[in-house]
Amino acid sequence: MSLTFSARNLAAATLMASAVILGACANEPPPAPRSDIGFVGRPIKLDVASISVDDRYNPPGRAPNVEQLHSVTPAGIAQRWADTRLVAVGKRGIATLTILDGSVVETRLPTKGGVEGFFGDQVDTKLTGSLKAKLNVAIQGDKPGDYAAYSATVSASGTQTILQSATLNERDKAYSDLMQVVAQKFDAALTAEVNRNMAAVIRP
Repeated sequence: MSLTFSARNLAAATLMASAVILGACANEPPPAPRSDIGFVGRPIKLDVASISVDDRYNPPGRAPNVEQLHSVTPAGIAQRWADTRLVAVGKRGIATLTILDGSVVETRLPTKGGVEGFFGDQVDTKLTGSLKAKLNVAIQGDKPGDYAAYSATVSASGTQTILQSATLNERDKAYSDLMQVVAQKFDAALTAEVNRNMAAVIRP
């Protein structure tokens, strides 16, 4: 028995193989956007015995909020800031970082219609991230009534816009980039406020 393979059959087989490969690539999950948030500033050593975080932000869990759809959130950024930037080096007293706002809101923007809208790639989405927190330090002295209290409140926010043509992965990256911006602003603002208002309880 003989087997013949024409040029037409070869072309058909090549097209089928290409379709299979493209289909496999299309089914592969997109690479995950960068989600690591780090703070590289020098640790702030406070003359307290403990440090805690009180998350009072209650996320709605529905549109237009979208922070619940992502692993990195503004509230999580505040928690990480406390874990990595604050160090307790005292024997009494407590420092508490209270999270007041940690929202990310998605706004759909109007787009142009007609020929201009058809041929142009327009911005159709805006993300707005907000983080507000208050750091309180309370230290009880040796004598009754000997009590010291310090506080610093800051807000950090940022926005990212997204094009109509953006893929799901590109939209996730826009969110990730926004979290980086919010984290940097929060770190800079709260570090400055702590140095300004709590010099008496900062240790070298």
